[in-house]
Amino acid sequence: MGRFSRKGVTKILFAPTIAASTYIPTRTELSGATPLTKQISAVDGFTLENQEIETPDLESTFTAKIPGDDQAADSTLTFYEDDTSSTLEESLAKGTTGFIIILRKGDVPTSKSMDVYPVRVASQSAAITVDNEPARWMAKFSITDTPALSVEVPAAGTDEVQTVTITGTPTGGTYTLTFDTQTTAGIAFDATASAVQSALEALSNIDPGDVVCAGGPHPDTAITVTFGGQYDGQDVEQMTADDSSLTGGTTPEVTVTTTTPGG
Repeated sequence: MGRFSRKGVTKILFAPTIAASTYIPTRTELSGATPLTKQISAVDGFTLENQEIETPDLESTFTAKIPGDDQAADSTLTFYEDDTSSTLEESLAKGTTGFIIILRKGDVPTSKSMDVYPVRVASQSAAITVDNEPARWMAKFSITDTPALSVEVPAAGTDEVQTVTITGTPTGGTYTLTFDTQTTAGIAFDATASAVQSALEALSNIDPGDVVCAGGPHPDTAITVTFGGQYDGQDVEQMTADDSSLTGGTTPEVTVTTTTPGG
């Protein structure tokens, strides 16, 4: 029997919507949920309690009990407060509804270790102290319906692969790639896969680990871009290319094709 610590394993996320009436998210909904784990300082509640009913009888001095109503324990998440950003506080503003998803054994597809709590943010308050400790704030949640407990983590989807190809044998210049309105700096006509990956990771909507580039170097060999990380198993927007700054060759052109759709 393998024992483990929650730290570094258990993940907690917030999903604004889950389509299924069973409250079990799809892989796309799970991948699109906001990760909370890194910001969490403390967790309290997120359990069900049964209000047992006493059933004494005259024959015995022992008081038996039968199961009664289920009730959710008071549930809170305490977060470290960011000194500049209030994005998380805004996402979990009072009155916000959604789902707290707890992956008890981590994101292990098909493991029956996922708990999903439909919630409403009941209150939000900052902890003000002069003690030598980090700034924190707390969100209190009302559990609004029976949670889905110990359900199966959805299977991982297919990671999308897009291919960047240069034709026309350019001899100089640069091109750019645009992903979801964000455009890279100029990428050299003879760039390696690692150079393309670095250019993409410099975008505000792509973090390190979100893409892995292979193949190349340009212009003779295409470079593939595999999406993972926050885009793991998702159907992502196809990148577009601007090749107007390439020089030499015969009408050089950069094309992007989706060779493996995600989802």
